[in-house]
Amino acid sequence: MHKLLRHGLAAQLIALLLCALVMPAQARVVADLYEVVEAVPSRGTTDRADAIGRGLERVFVRVTGDTAIGSDPQLRPELRRADRFLQSYRYEVEDNQLYLHLSYDPQAVSERVRRLELPLWPNNRPGTLVWLAADTLQGGRAALSEQDAPELYAALEGMAIDRGLPVDFPAMDPVDRSAMPLGNLWAQDERAAERAGVRYRPDATLMGRALELSADRWQANWLLIHGGRAHAFDATGSSLEEVAQQGIDGAANLLAQRYAVRTGGQTGPQNALVLEVSGINEFADYTGAIAYLQGLAQVSSAELLAADNDRLRFSITSTVGLDRLRDALALNRRLSAGAEEDPIDLTGYRAPVGSAENPLRYRWH
Repeated sequence: MHKLLRHGLAAQLIALLLCALVMPAQARVVADLYEVVEAVPSRGTTDRADAIGRGLERVFVRVTGDTAIGSDPQLRPELRRADRFLQSYRYEVEDNQLYLHLSYDPQAVSERVRRLELPLWPNNRPGTLVWLAADTLQGGRAALSEQDAPELYAALEGMAIDRGLPVDFPAMDPVDRSAMPLGNLWAQDERAAERAGVRYRPDATLMGRALELSADRWQANWLLIHGGRAHAFDATGSSLEEVAQQGIDGAANLLAQRYAVRTGGQTGPQNALVLEVSGINEFADYTGAIAYLQGLAQVSSAELLAADNDRLRFSITSTVGLDRLRDALALNRRLSAGAEEDPIDLTGYRAPVGSAENPLRYRWH
């Protein structure tokens, strides 16, 4: 997974010059949801079959966002016949350990998710920037970086891969340490997170502070900031690595709850809305906007009603509420919410947002 500014910068002047070149952590289409690597003791048929079943369960966790999905009674028969979902496999040896690389069929998995009416977490997911500080018995309190603790951050990245959550870590160079002083990080200062995040433009920010209570007792407090909301949760464990991984896991749980949609026959209330997209200046914009809306998991149908100059107006049917639909639309950096214009008011009150008189308004970039 891509890292931001893998190497620290020696001088603040160079850091400032390179700041504009930092790749932003933003909503990304996660392409490797269906790829799994399992450690196996041998190339035998039984060991391979066991690994294929474990790997498929991990894929369903990523796709649904539900860590307990493997215990769902209706999914258990599928896990016992996991080879039907397998596209390919290969072996690899690394450091005297045998690994089995497994690739599952996205269509087969998605079809089963829909048929069983399981939640579906679309693969366009919030890029999440992770800040972490620790207070240890020997070293005291410090902000942690990927360069200082590569094994810890490898564990964090491994958990993020398991959950299908795209994460990035700040460089913790002079620019970051100035924007996010240790005191602000430990206090989980949301304003400092906003200022420091300008450099990376994350969709979500995860801030953690971990405290070593004894040689084998740790506790951590986590704060996930996303979409104008903040969610706090705690973690306990026997090591820094354990409470840090719980932070990634908890953030993925919260984001999955926000973006996952129910699939299959009974999808809940259908919300009919009108959505207007401006800034459609080329044919590629036209086809891109239509394809995006029609492919959005939170939208069951999108019908083009009218095209006027640079504006398209759609009638859409959403399977989620208005706020959750706006959350999903906000993940597409080619869309920006437009200012509400004065609606046509024929009844003496303001027409509801999403109605024909007061549509949802976005601009395509």
